[in-house]
Amino acid sequence: MIYRILPIPAIVAICGALSLPATAQEHTFKANMPGNEQSIAYQSVERFNEVLTELTAGAVEINLFANSALGDQESSLESMQTGLLDMATVETPITSVVPELGATALPYIFSGRDHVKAAMDGDAGKMIEEMLLNKGLRPVAFLEGGFRQITNDVRPINVPADLEGIKMRTPGSALRIKIFNHYGANASPLPFSELYSALQTGVFDGQENPVIWVQSQRFYEVQDYLSLTNHLYSVTYLLMNDDKFQNLTGEQQQAVMEAGDAAEAYSVELGTKADAEIVGFLVEQGMQVNEADITAFTDASSAIWTEWAAEQPAAAQELIDAIVAARP
Repeated sequence: MIYRILPIPAIVAICGALSLPATAQEHTFKANMPGNEQSIAYQSVERFNEVLTELTAGAVEINLFANSALGDQESSLESMQTGLLDMATVETPITSVVPELGATALPYIFSGRDHVKAAMDGDAGKMIEEMLLNKGLRPVAFLEGGFRQITNDVRPINVPADLEGIKMRTPGSALRIKIFNHYGANASPLPFSELYSALQTGVFDGQENPVIWVQSQRFYEVQDYLSLTNHLYSVTYLLMNDDKFQNLTGEQQQAVMEAGDAAEAYSVELGTKADAEIVGFLVEQGMQVNEADITAFTDASSAIWTEWAAEQPAAAQELIDAIVAARP
């Protein structure tokens, strides 16, 4: 047998490698978001990544993609379910996968942010988590999307009748279309990435989104009126392919959920600040702002709850009941 005498540097390197402790596999995940870098979702996922990177000492980190760079929300859901995409934020289009989650998008089902937190931290949140896990999607956080308002370039919207004949863009949600057609609008869906151009060219007269989107997407350039209707609260689901989640160590999984809690709290902070500051900015940009008659809108919405629930599985009514029961 021939023995080779290794050089000193090689011996040192081998000994060093043998003495190193085993380390957990490192993971880098891609997260897709519909809005730009100023959106609540993007800023909240940035916070999520900061906390996660710190908690895992850099072993798990996120690459963020804004402006639907990896596909719109519907395709993001499909890609996450097939494992082609790791993470994404999704709002209304979640109902294309779990129709019962339309309960969270019923008009005026949430009375305020305290109600949202109580529901999502309680039985309603547990029900939603189970529904999503059954579809292979891990809810990491329920981020604030904000209270939605109406903008248009025709007239102020004070009561539902003022929407008569207005061409309203909605997300890809049969429920949202039902809501606005019930109010009297001519509603139809359009991908968010195409919305500015559609408003600019008159394909649509108006749209409905939280005010932070009106600012970040510069809708004030192509819309004259902002009507504060607070007609629904947008839950933004920060989702992850559950197989990817299960591939993490137990400690890393805990870090993901803790980072999700931090992102959730930060999103509420951003939404609250936006409500306080952005309306003034939009007035400065020339938008005419009015507070709508909430009672009139609430009264007009009761039939929508009944009609929608009757078309859904029993779990939808159970979720409605759980949300309502959580009202402070």
